[in-house]
Parts: sequence; C-alpha cells; structure tokens
Amino acid sequence: MGLTREVAEWIARTSIDDANEAVVQAARSAILDTVAVILAGAEEPVTRIVAATVAEDAASPAADRLGARLRTSMEAAAFVNGVSGHALDYDDVNRSAIGHPSVVVFPAALAAAQATGASGRRLLEAYTLGVEVMTKLGRAMRTAHYRTGWHATSTLGALGAAMAAGKLFRLEPEPLQHALAIAASTASGSRQNFGTMTKPFHPGHAARCGVLAARLAQKGMTGDTGILEAPLGYFALFSYGEARIDGVGETLGRPYDVVSPGMNVKRYPCCYATHRAADAVLDIVREYELRAAEVESADVIVPPGGLAAVTRDRPRTGLEGKFSLPYVVAAAILDGRVALETFTDEMVRRPEAQALLRRVRPVEDPSIPVEFNAIEEGYVVVRVRRRNGPGSEVLERRVDHPRGAPQNPLSRDELHDKFRDCSRQVLPREQSERALALLTSIQDLPHLDDLVAALVPPDET
Repeated sequence: MGLTREVAEWIARTSIDDANEAVVQAARSAILDTVAVILAGAEEPVTRIVAATVAEDAASPAADRLGARLRTSMEAAAFVNGVSGHALDYDDVNRSAIGHPSVVVFPAALAAAQATGASGRRLLEAYTLGVEVMTKLGRAMRTAHYRTGWHATSTLGALGAAMAAGKLFRLEPEPLQHALAIAASTASGSRQNFGTMTKPFHPGHAARCGVLAARLAQKGMTGDTGILEAPLGYFALFSYGEARIDGVGETLGRPYDVVSPGMNVKRYPCCYATHRAADAVLDIVREYELRAAEVESADVIVPPGGLAAVTRDRPRTGLEGKFSLPYVVAAAILDGRVALETFTDEMVRRPEAQALLRRVRPVEDPSIPVEFNAIEEGYVVVRVRRRNGPGSEVLERRVDHPRGAPQNPLSRDELHDKFRDCSRQVLPREQSERALALLTSIQDLPHLDDLVAALVPPDET
C-alpha cells in the first residue's frame, strides 16, 4: 500500500473518540489561540482587501468570516479567515511542519463544519486529523523544501486542509486520495514574500484550496491516487531527494503532533525565529534596567539556518519589522516589550529604532547542534555590550525554549488573556467572554451556530 492510500485510510477510519484527553485538550487550546489571532487580524489591510474581493463575488452563503459580518462560500470563508489569522504573524508554529499548521487547517475545517452542520467535537476531530497529516508529511519532507524557498505553511497546508474538509464531508479512502492529488497540484508559496501582504495570503490560499480539493473529490473529480509517493508526485517535486516517507503512515497519531512535539503558541506577533532573542533581550532589560542609550552593540547568536526566515535586516514597514531580528531586538530594548503596536510602520521607522537596529548583529553559529528545525532546536544567545563609564560590560542571556513553547508553555490564564487582547478590537467585552466560554468547551457543542454568532460582531445598523 502506498503512502497516499495509507493517509486516506487513516483519515477515513480515525475518530477523536479513540484519542486520549491530552489530545482533546491540546487541540482545544490550539483552536482557541487560532480564533484569537483571526480576530486580531480582522481589521488588518490585507484582510480587508481579501474580504472586499470575496464580497464582490456574492457567493452562495455557507460559512462565516470571523471578526466581521460576511457570510460567503466555504472556500471564500476559509480564504479570508486564513489570511486574517496570519495577518499579524501571531499564530502557532509546529516543529515538524517548519511552519504554521493551525492557521491553514482550522479555517478549512470551520468552513466545512458550518456547511455540513457539524458538532464542535467533529470540528475538533477534523482539525486534529488535518494537522496530523500536515505535520507528519512535513517531518518526512525534511529541510531542503524550506531552504530552497518554499513556504511550508502553504505547500503542506493545502494537504492538511483537504484532509480536514474531507473528514467533515465523510469521504471514503478513494475520494480522499483524489482530494490529496488535487490539493498537491495547488501547493505553492514563496518565502521571498515574507514581510509583505502576500505572506498571510499563503495560508488563506492553502485553506481555500484544501476545501475546494475535498469538494471536487466529493463530486467525482479524480487525480493520481499515488500522488505523495509517485516518481513525479508531491515529494519528488518538493523534497529535492531528502524525503523519508517509509513508515510515515505508521506514525500517524502515534503520538499526535498537537501533543508531541506540540504547538508553539506565540507570545509576540512576529516571526517565531525572533522569539528566543526577544525573550533574552527582555530578560536583560528587566534585570539590568538597560536603556537604549547605553547599548554599544548587540550580538544575537543563532543555530545554523536560524536566520532563514528573518530576511529583513533593514525594515521600513511594520510587516518587514516582523521578519527583522535586528528590529525586534531594538524594539525590545527601546520599549521593554514586544506587542501588537510594536509593528506599525511608524514604530519601525522611528529614528531611534533605525539607529539602534544597526548596532544589532545576527550571527549563525555552526557549533550549535541542529537536527531538523533551526528555529526551534539548539539555543539562542544574546550578548549586549553596555557602555559603562569609560569602559563597557557584556550582558548575556541564553534561551533554549521561548515562552509559549511546549517546554515553556503559557498558562491557561495567559492564553485566555491573549484571546481577550486579540478580540477587543472587534468584539464587545461581554461577547468576547461568551466566545471564550464556548471555545473552552468546544468538544461539547452540539452545533456551531452559537459559537460562530459569538465570534461575529453585532450589526452596527
């Protein structure tokens, strides 16, 4: 049996009822965090552009945009919510995928769940299985895919989204294979677009493509049923000979990736490759009461490959600032925090920020051990040279696991506070609290109507 068939059969036969409570709890927390960041990104320019374009099509209403009033098709709702969830780069990260699973899979699953009248438990199930496929295929892909410029969130995400939607459509193994084949031919996304509006377009596009692939397969459209393992198939095209697909089918759900290695919840709304450095700098600032005027220079030592995602050393916009290690370090020193408002155009262009970031030097150290994912493995060291009278001193911090990683998780209260902070711009406080309560018991909801209603702001008219 080929891998494509193994994946399809696993999706068709697997139930969340067979998983342990740790899986349900982890998936529920990931969904809560993903909804939070979708709401936070609802008013961002890229989300508004995509939503306005979708609204022009007047599609048959089947699913909802979160954080604003727009009911549209399954594909369009998945598209807009995927863009919104990644607009601030505040969504979770997974080591296996070298990317962001939830922001692709959840919007696709939510749209399909609404259209099919699914329960909260079936939504949670589809999300969990879709993430599992995306992450296990990501680990099999290895690293050449990402190194050569593909955005794995999008390329792998289309497959995970297709399986989540296919599960909700109750597809049998053969149409699920066709859905994988259709989704594989839509896989795309260039890392050159990091720091632009097109980066958040990627997960929205992948979510939309996954839903469409499942719908087309449901209606009888076919594709190559060995698309993953075939000589000209998905891994042959994208892995550059690095893929290790033997035995992948046996790893599905053993354990689930939402539990191990787990999902990294972001404490800061910027590229995850900056988070360990941000933690280190903020610790130094707090302990030594460091001021920007005292900083002579700052070295940020990262594992080999740790700079691949942070491509904007001299940012001029808020979006570029999210992918600039020098700017994140400079902002942390200047402001003593890294928050949503850190990444406006005005904040990035501050003369004091532009001057300070030029004194920050990111360096890859080949001696730091990395097996698979440089953004999460090894460690990051920040060394700040502080002017001290006629001389100087070096302030140093090492961070292995950033706040929000499975090894250093946010508390329940911190996760809920993040939800409240993200939702406050688009939902009244009482409505936000109702949504939070429903999300924390999503597995018990008989339908999703009340939850979605709580996540859409009241009609201003």
